[in-house]
Amino acid sequence: MTDQEFTIVRADVAKLELAAEAVRDVHERDVLDEGALEEFLLDNARYLLLALERGHVVGSLNGYALRHPDRREPAFLLYEIDVREECRNRGIGKALVNWFIAEARSAGAFEVWVVTNQSNGPAMAMYRHCGLRRPNSDDVMLDMTFD
Repeated sequence: MTDQEFTIVRADVAKLELAAEAVRDVHERDVLDEGALEEFLLDNARYLLLALERGHVVGSLNGYALRHPDRREPAFLLYEIDVREECRNRGIGKALVNWFIAEARSAGAFEVWVVTNQSNGPAMAMYRHCGLRRPNSDDVMLDMTFD
């Protein structure tokens, strides 16, 4: 997918430096395990999409094709999306989400889903604009983190 100002590509090991830029600078990770990043990129069920402008990453999305035990078709989880602050409101996030949805359709997925916060108005609007809907009002996400 190409726009006049940016291009969307799927990262692979040949784009390891750009992928590292996305993780470090766009997703703002303080620590980067390049071995883990390379393993991520080698797995066809894992997606790292990059929005590139003038050779630099301005936005990034990562997600997964998940398998259920009761069906052959995957579900696609949009795990994380970020756009550099100075590049927001230019359609980059929507382009990344739409590219991911197109990948899901191409893979024969039965659904695409994402978890976000109700209070994150810009994200809610972007996902709705891309066709994602909230199936019910009582969805809850619980988590546990480990140090």
